[in-house]
Amino acid sequence: MIPTALILQKSVLDSPAFLAACMEMLGYSPANAADSQHLEEMAYELSCLMAFKDRDAKPGVKNANNVYELATIGCLVVADERDMPDILEVAGLPHTLTETTVRGIQAAFIVGNLRQWRTAIIKGCSEQATQYTRTCYDTIYLQFRSIGLQDLFNRSQRNLDDSTFLLE
Repeated sequence: MIPTALILQKSVLDSPAFLAACMEMLGYSPANAADSQHLEEMAYELSCLMAFKDRDAKPGVKNANNVYELATIGCLVVADERDMPDILEVAGLPHTLTETTVRGIQAAFIVGNLRQWRTAIIKGCSEQATQYTRTCYDTIYLQFRSIGLQDLFNRSQRNLDDSTFLLE
């Protein structure tokens, strides 16, 4: 079975309450710069957290390096029981693992902060990873891109003959 993955959990900032409290405590809204940028939800929240720390912080995921630990992602991974140990080892993240109704197929729910996921995805999208492990992490990387977190990686994709890609 080709491994697959799906982001099912994202940490969410209660933006209205956070921004209202900041206006009162700090005298400014950390969303000022982010509001003009058309950012996806998580990128927007990271930008607000950066501006909480530094009023002049530039919005965007690339500039939010100092707050990557404050945002978490939970990902459901389904893979052959022979591939799952490698997938989990590459992640090195807290997880729960279970058998599915299909013989030999396991499901894991893996959770980590953005810095941890960045490390795991780069490692999983490398030549050192097995093809099925790379397939899994390629899928996770594409999921991160779909929610506006592509700037977390600052890497380019190089397609391989086995229909996977490397992040270089």
